Amino acid sequence: MEETVFFNLGNAIASNFDTKELERTAQIEYMKRNKKSRLVIVNDPDNPAQEHVLFDLSDQEKPSSTNYAFKVKKIIE
Repeated sequence: MEETVFFNLGNAIASNFDTKELERTAQIEYMKRNKKSRLVIVNDPDNPAQEHVLFDLSDQEKPSSTNYAFKVKKIIE
């Protein structure tokens, strides 16, 4: 899945260089939200080796100068 989405970094739930650890964090957050949120793990397409970031998909924004483009790596739903 290589969909581009836009988020404000201030809305990030968590971030980590270790994708397995971030997936565990995402599963815990998903359970805390009673399985009612769609969470997404993304990374910067220009720096794929950098940290991955976890967002709630409902925080997605339209492209603007105040947010960043990310590539979707995994959706937790």
